[in-house]
Amino acid sequence: IVMRFGVNDNTTSIEYKVAVKLNEKLMELSGGQLKFDIYPDGQLGNAKEMVNQVMMGLLDAYQEPLGGLNQQIPELSILEMPYIVKDFDHLKRIVKSEWGKSILDRLEKNHNIKILDMTLFGIRQTSSNRPLRSMADYKGLRIRVPASRGLRDWAEAMGGRPTAIAFAEVYLALKTNTVDAQENPLPTIYSMKFYEAQKAIAIDNHLVQDKSILFSFKRWNSLSEKQQGWLKEAAAVASAESVKLVTEQSESLIKFFKEQGLEITYPDTAPMREAMKPYYEKFEAEKNIQGLTEKLMKM
Repeated sequence: IVMRFGVNDNTTSIEYKVAVKLNEKLMELSGGQLKFDIYPDGQLGNAKEMVNQVMMGLLDAYQEPLGGLNQQIPELSILEMPYIVKDFDHLKRIVKSEWGKSILDRLEKNHNIKILDMTLFGIRQTSSNRPLRSMADYKGLRIRVPASRGLRDWAEAMGGRPTAIAFAEVYLALKTNTVDAQENPLPTIYSMKFYEAQKAIAIDNHLVQDKSILFSFKRWNSLSEKQQGWLKEAAAVASAESVKLVTEQSESLIKFFKEQGLEITYPDTAPMREAMKPYYEKFEAEKNIQGLTEKLMKM
């Protein structure tokens, strides 16, 4: 059985390497009975298009942050609200909670999405064309953010001007000064060469983000119990690989970026966390989920 795995990023990215690791382990476990053909560089479409393809059963697998599925389940936007999730283990605890289980159940039943496992995308940091030494330095900054409610709110809370630009167009937008800054995990800033168009990186740790392995629930149900077991085991190996790669790369990249002439700063995040509180309250009121932010933060 040959399945299709769509990847948004290029072949040097952790996202791609994780997909390859999953496929290698799956072929080993299944003795070649199950395998993926992997399509990197957004060959099969952008993030939104590939999520839709999984939902329609046209694509077997794709990696997307769980919070990015807020078009399907609006309250998932809460996972993209900066400073709620402390680390990857905390995020896993949230997903294994009663709230998390209800979300996964709705994804399967209503949207044909099975979450095989969660991989670590990284901790999002801010690169810019000027050093950001404190929250005050973010004021007026045109910050490229993805189509994410939480990240848009964060950029606004920092005093910046959130600007939505497609991922594939970010490098050019930075080069041409269409935007002043962007935010992504360090390995992504490296693999997409965003550092070439920036002068500084602020380690503000504003969002711990996963890349969940979305799998067609229709395809899942067509597989035998043994085949499903192989997939789950391969996905667990891919999850561990993502943590290993992100940790190794993040530690070495600080040194690399300094060698490239970028200034690395560590702004105090306490005022940033405080600035986010009104946005948490507004979001909860809109979705009628009062108290959920505090509940998730305490898990």
